[in-house]
Amino acid sequence: MEYRFGDITVACTNTDRVVFPDAGITKGEVIAYYHDVADVMLPELRGRPLTVERFTKGVEKGGFYQKHVQKHYPPWIDRAELGGKTRVVYPICNDAASLVYLANQGGFVFHVWTSRRHAPDHPDELVFDLDPPEGRFDLVQRTAVLLHELFDQLELPAFVKITGSKGLHVVAPLDGRATFDQVATLAHGMSALLCERHPDLLTTEFYKKDRKGRLFLDMMRNAFGATIVAPYSLRGRAGAPVSAPIHWDELATITPDAIRLRDVRRRLDQRGDPWSGLRGQLGSIEAAQCVLHGIRAPS
Repeated sequence: MEYRFGDITVACTNTDRVVFPDAGITKGEVIAYYHDVADVMLPELRGRPLTVERFTKGVEKGGFYQKHVQKHYPPWIDRAELGGKTRVVYPICNDAASLVYLANQGGFVFHVWTSRRHAPDHPDELVFDLDPPEGRFDLVQRTAVLLHELFDQLELPAFVKITGSKGLHVVAPLDGRATFDQVATLAHGMSALLCERHPDLLTTEFYKKDRKGRLFLDMMRNAFGATIVAPYSLRGRAGAPVSAPIHWDELATITPDAIRLRDVRRRLDQRGDPWSGLRGQLGSIEAAQCVLHGIRAPS
């Protein structure tokens, strides 16, 4: 099997290998999936340092994480050297050819930074990662609604996706002017306010033993070098679930792994891409911080 992209040809190997055994999904089907969704996936991949989760023998055999560009990567795959004391040459997936090439390498799951190579210290999204305590996805759903309401108060656009694993990501696209420290400060302030409003539901306690059944407001993705699973990325789990953007009106009836590889094309054809307008309006951390300060100021 070959895919042609102008002057670039990607030859795919072992395409008949079954890599999601429970669903009978082959490596060739995974590659075809990424080729098909490249147009909706690439806007949030371009320019972002990439960590690839590879499953060279299929998901039942386990996988491994790979940050470094490999010596055999072709020169047309973009890359960037970033990091602090430890420097890493990360691959960057800017086009469909790179996406198909990495999928052929067994790269089934794509984790990205929340900043891009041209401004690595300035994230262009704020992320809350919501995982349920003891399987209580209803609490995740309720918390997402509360976050959406707070985002609206702070004049931040709010988008949501299922993670394909246990929970949800609630995301605000940003104008990229703020630093990671400024974004984290706002996220901490938002979390503190929500915990004050809903002390029986939410917590910022890191250790599970201290949460007492409450949902942990995870803000840790808002840090330099931290990653989130990319929209439309597969997960290395039974059934080939997808970390899929959803519409807010789907939130009450969906589960975190409800959308599978074979569902995505039908969804896109019927309802379009829920994140197609993600970059249409960008939030300001400075403006949101001012509003939050006003909300929290003593009366």
